[in-house]
Amino acid sequence: MSRRRLAAAGLSVLALAGCTRGVVEGGDPTASAGIPPAITVATADFPSFWLAEQIGGDAAEVETVDPAEVADTDADLFAYVPGIDPEVDAAAATLPAERVVDLSDDVSRIGSPRDVEVKDPYIWFDPVNLSTMAQTLGTAMSKANPAAFEAYQFYGLRTISVQSEALQVDQRLQEQLNPCRVATLVVEAPVLTYFARAYAFDQVPLISWEPANDPVPALYYTIDAEAAVREAAGANGAQAIGVDTLTESAPEDDLLQGLLDLGDEVARHQNCPLVTPSSSDRPG
Repeated sequence: MSRRRLAAAGLSVLALAGCTRGVVEGGDPTASAGIPPAITVATADFPSFWLAEQIGGDAAEVETVDPAEVADTDADLFAYVPGIDPEVDAAAATLPAERVVDLSDDVSRIGSPRDVEVKDPYIWFDPVNLSTMAQTLGTAMSKANPAAFEAYQFYGLRTISVQSEALQVDQRLQEQLNPCRVATLVVEAPVLTYFARAYAFDQVPLISWEPANDPVPALYYTIDAEAAVREAAGANGAQAIGVDTLTESAPEDDLLQGLLDLGDEVARHQNCPLVTPSSSDRPG
């Protein structure tokens, strides 16, 4: 992990550390904290759902709502990542601001390669961003809970646990991907913007890729464009590799496992000679 990424991540973790003094490392991070009353959290995407469950534990009831249900939710909080679904964005704007948690609020967002005015929503493809998202949600959940002291301690400890795991995954990916000899990721849709920035790749849209000048061993696609990408891959001696955006689910219902699986795929196809143990060897 670079010093810049480590420093930024460390500040994110320390922001919630004030309520954790005297806690012994190891074991259940909330063993010494009282469990506050449960709050309800509605979510519209899997990354938000996963974070709410990890941070909330026994002190949160988490549900996923369809876009048509967002405006009518009576949950204490509605957590989401804007930009994934315009219908969700419009419905979220009708809710009271104090009940809405935009998990991208504290993340440095990147303009889409197709339109720099549109921010790329796939922020969770960088585990350091995921750590920041956890802090944003943990703070909002603490504020929303009526048992303020217990809530800040309980959610704060669980937030730090999530952040620690996210940073361990980031370190694993840094070690796995920094030696890659093929630095170009050719993608059908620019969903790997944050992943590419974090691990020193150049993301090139398939439509602007010049195979004669920049040959690559793999082309990456989302499900909707599989046929077209397989055709392009076959014509240029490359493999077509599917990318799960993780917006609806993740392997083993674990967002970090989804990132590790992606790292394995990229390492195998971008000529990364120093491949670390398989993603099944989950850190944390």
